[in-house]
Amino acid sequence: MVKQASGVLIQPLVRPASERVSRRLQVYQTVLDAIHRRVLMPGARLPSARQLASDWGVARGAVDEAFAQLQIEGYLERRVGDGTYVTKQTQPVFQADTPRVLRPPTQSAQQVLNRFSVYLGKPKQMELPHVLLTPVPLFPRAPMIEQFPLATWRRLMLRALGEEYRAHLSYGPAAGLPALREAIARHLSLTRATLCTPQQVLVLNSPMQAVELIGRVLLEPGDKVWLEDPGHASLVSLFQVLHAQVVGVPLDARGLDVAAGRAAAPDAAAVYLHPLTQFPLGVRTDSARRAELLQWADESGAWIIEGNFNDEIAHDGAAPVAFQSMDRSDRVLLMGTLEGIMFPSLRLAYLVVPERLVEVFIAMRGLLGDHTNTSLQIAMAAFIDEGHMSNHLRVLRQVSRQRRDALVSAAARHLPDWARLGPTAAGTHACLHLPPAVSDMDVVRRIREHSVMAIALSSACWNPRPWNGLVLGYGAFAPAAIEQSVRVIGRVLREFDRAAPHHGNGENK
Repeated sequence: MVKQASGVLIQPLVRPASERVSRRLQVYQTVLDAIHRRVLMPGARLPSARQLASDWGVARGAVDEAFAQLQIEGYLERRVGDGTYVTKQTQPVFQADTPRVLRPPTQSAQQVLNRFSVYLGKPKQMELPHVLLTPVPLFPRAPMIEQFPLATWRRLMLRALGEEYRAHLSYGPAAGLPALREAIARHLSLTRATLCTPQQVLVLNSPMQAVELIGRVLLEPGDKVWLEDPGHASLVSLFQVLHAQVVGVPLDARGLDVAAGRAAAPDAAAVYLHPLTQFPLGVRTDSARRAELLQWADESGAWIIEGNFNDEIAHDGAAPVAFQSMDRSDRVLLMGTLEGIMFPSLRLAYLVVPERLVEVFIAMRGLLGDHTNTSLQIAMAAFIDEGHMSNHLRVLRQVSRQRRDALVSAAARHLPDWARLGPTAAGTHACLHLPPAVSDMDVVRRIREHSVMAIALSSACWNPRPWNGLVLGYGAFAPAAIEQSVRVIGRVLREFDRAAPHHGNGENK
């Protein structure tokens, strides 16, 4: 057993000014309350009587007397030369003497719970050995972490925690460190041809934080927001929690259907889309649709929120420029994350806002707090400025292109002709579209029995007439694993084919 240096820190109970209690009784009640509420767990080592007396500003004798009483009652065990410990016998659970009126969570919070309850067990997986966390092919959210230059990142983090950066252990600027804001502006200019100054860049912890910030600054309760359908279910819930009315806008081969959005909610206050690598369909919103969307926004005064996730990974030619670079009315906000091309636990995102909104966004960011780790920002700025990001992107593009080609080739060999692979020009996922007669939910269950994972495309829809298919990820998996997994999918699909031989042409819309 490893002996702790001085035991746990305990905050004394605050007594009302009118309630006069002896010091001995205050120590006794504080420790007993902590044990009952299991703040002090069985086996926990308490501070020494001398240390506790010093912490609380009470006489040593008061602590000794309280400890002695708790020992008599069986709550504490005092070991000569070792210290005072909470006994390991079961203690009664604290019960309130009077009934309490408890308000339930809000309706929007309950809806979030209902939608994401299936994922609540996921944190428990982190208690397992890391070898059990290996992603299963072809799970579309599996990150490409094997290619990440961990040794380089470790060196940059150690440097960022060096003595010369001690001052950065304090709070950083609300908008992020200037060095990282400049580095992100350069990175976006090189990879997406954005037109922004470093002052327009805010460093955040996650894309969801960016959405929350946008909602608090630009949206009033009841405002309508266009969201892609199908899309990320978490976005629907988040905008609803922000008291916005969510309007699902369908997509087709040309991207977001702006005419459908106009028909459904011409007075929407904002639209959020992923014009380059949409999840889950993988389609791009073409230039004509972009121009149409900008025209609608100019006419209605709406904001355009452009998502940028893994858009740096393009396979066939140069990726289209960012929507933000086409904006002439200062109404496009570009948000994205560095986690997709780095690693998920990085927790670094960014938001590029029009110049006229910089001050209000920084003020709101400062009010909400939760500033981003400064050492992390220092290392990230160096990773970009010293060329490591460019080198890493070259590796990612080469590897993901090879794996994209492996997926396309395996699909051609192993899948029936009525299973149609969607766009694969960018990103690390693709959709395998299935005819209505083949339930994507059933297929997902069947392939899981053979250690192959996918997301049912219909589960990403939240309006009637859903799409039907499999969302497949290929970026994190070697060509051999992709080949084997597609062969399994083909075998399962042909079993459905024998059960219902006529499927039409595989179109969903």
